[in-house]
Amino acid sequence: MGFIASHHLLDILKIIDIIPTSPEDVRTMEKATTSKDHTAKPKFRLLHLKSGTGNQQLCATIRVEPMDSAAANGYICLSYVWGTEISTERIKVDDSEVSIHASLLTCLRHVRNPHHPLVLWIDALCVDQNDPDEIASQLANLGEIYSRSSLAYIWLGAPLNHIPTIGDPFQLIRHFSDNKHYHELAGYYKANSGQICFEENSEFNDLWDKFLLVANSTWFTRVWTVQEAVLSPDPVLCYGNWRSTLETLISAQRNRKCHTFNETQCCKNSLGAFPRLKILALDQFFLQIELIERFRQDCSLQDHSLYCQDTIRAFPELIHRPFYEIVLTFSNRVCMEPRDRIFSVLAMAQSLIMKSYRPNYSARWIDLYTEVFKLMLQETGNDYRCMIGPAFGSDHSNLPSWVPDFSVTIPLVEVEAVIRRISSSTLCEASGKKFGVIQIHGPELSISGQWVDTISTVGSLLPTVNIPAEALKDILLNWKSLCEKIVGICRETSVRVALSRVICASKIADGVSLHGRHHGWRQIKTNDLPSVEEWSQFLGGDVWTLQEEYRGAFEIASTGRCFYITKNGKMGLCYPQVKAGDQVWVLKNSNSPFVLRKVDSESSNAQLYRFIGDCYLDGTIDEEVVRATKEGSCITLV
Repeated sequence: MGFIASHHLLDILKIIDIIPTSPEDVRTMEKATTSKDHTAKPKFRLLHLKSGTGNQQLCATIRVEPMDSAAANGYICLSYVWGTEISTERIKVDDSEVSIHASLLTCLRHVRNPHHPLVLWIDALCVDQNDPDEIASQLANLGEIYSRSSLAYIWLGAPLNHIPTIGDPFQLIRHFSDNKHYHELAGYYKANSGQICFEENSEFNDLWDKFLLVANSTWFTRVWTVQEAVLSPDPVLCYGNWRSTLETLISAQRNRKCHTFNETQCCKNSLGAFPRLKILALDQFFLQIELIERFRQDCSLQDHSLYCQDTIRAFPELIHRPFYEIVLTFSNRVCMEPRDRIFSVLAMAQSLIMKSYRPNYSARWIDLYTEVFKLMLQETGNDYRCMIGPAFGSDHSNLPSWVPDFSVTIPLVEVEAVIRRISSSTLCEASGKKFGVIQIHGPELSISGQWVDTISTVGSLLPTVNIPAEALKDILLNWKSLCEKIVGICRETSVRVALSRVICASKIADGVSLHGRHHGWRQIKTNDLPSVEEWSQFLGGDVWTLQEEYRGAFEIASTGRCFYITKNGKMGLCYPQVKAGDQVWVLKNSNSPFVLRKVDSESSNAQLYRFIGDCYLDGTIDEEVVRATKEGSCITLV
């Protein structure tokens, strides 16, 4: 959303009785919209794109149709990124010439059928973006618009200067969807020693360059495009004149993972020879497909060929995925309007609480975030797991610290790490049952908890494990020096054991790479920790020397976090917004410790704190839990 309709388009909408044509009509509409029911069926416009080829002008008509008959006759939703460039060429809609974005013009030229018209729903042309009431009405019904479409075209772009793409940009994806091995790719060969080797050649480079046309599409960076892929029954990805179904990408993602993490690990040796930067690029791309797949599973029938129950859930015991998980999952994507962080994925909400919420662009984004997060807590029964994530503790003066700043863009690899931390948080059982004792009074949140320790020093931030070796080495040596302050500089073995436990949060998954299968979590054991030789190479910046299981646990626990030490000689992991002097608390009925910051206030008798975020504190054990539950102090978060 967000497109500003041209005057020509507004004239067309007047002709078909969508917007008022006189001052009297304006006053009538203004009066009507003050009590408008956004649950009612919206006026539903469809663009009928006439057949044509090549450089023939795009011609179309706009018609208003009831949703039921439109769904019965079939229509196609168009998912694309608007961009900022307005095309110098215009589309003819009914009897008027209409300016549209260049990206949309290119898209329509490629999807236009040479023999028969296409019936399309396109947000920029089928919704009056100058009418807040209509936008709210359409937003409230986007789920129905997408889910009742015949299919969706996902437009990824086209070659520049109208040069046809040489070869299929989906070829590498089809390689994995066809269940082929890594060593069947161009560039692999077997050395005289029998070892599998890889060397980039022209054939592979051509294959890779074509793949990047898809993988680097801005479509994967925009938050609005998510629901279009999740809710539409049959999404088709388009790059220029090439096509691939979303099911093909999902199959490719599953097969690639299976070849890497199945019991035989048939492609393990081949993968070891593949360039690591390209492995990371594939990981990032297919992780985005997996995130979309998780939510499509909730909309799929169990007899669907790609239905799978074994998908990661942040709240595995709940029937539906809470709205907090939905917003968090796609927080790596961007949008221009802060309120769209919520509105862009609202159609994916699954609970009655969130489905009843109506978009309101007139609300301040601060008020909107606060209202929505209160609903998120209500949706989960005040589950403290909704307070796990890096977006809390905002410095914005009017946003309560316990409300996430949803406008923050979180890197994709950190998003997945946080989701897995939430799903594994029940292993800690830091304070018994999961449901928090929370009272909300306006911008204040009253809770009960127990102070555990005070942070004395915060170390360097590890943004991701996939950084240059020298950068990783510097961070790890900084963490090691802090650990030595607690354990002792001359106790090398003790430092290795202590630090290696903390940086994986003392737990490990059975499955376990960040991009691998996920089966469950358990407390880490001594024989899970790196050997002396592995540890030495790891401290030198080589993360790949670690065993796969431990490497995955380290990545999940430490990504986006800093190492810290406390005044009482404990160690842990926290977000970079944490400062020396902040306090670690266990909140009543929580599963994770949290970092709070004392607020000095002479005008209040209450204990006021700012909520900074969740953390890991090594050695947070049952005695702190009991004290938090039985002897907790009442405090107020502001």
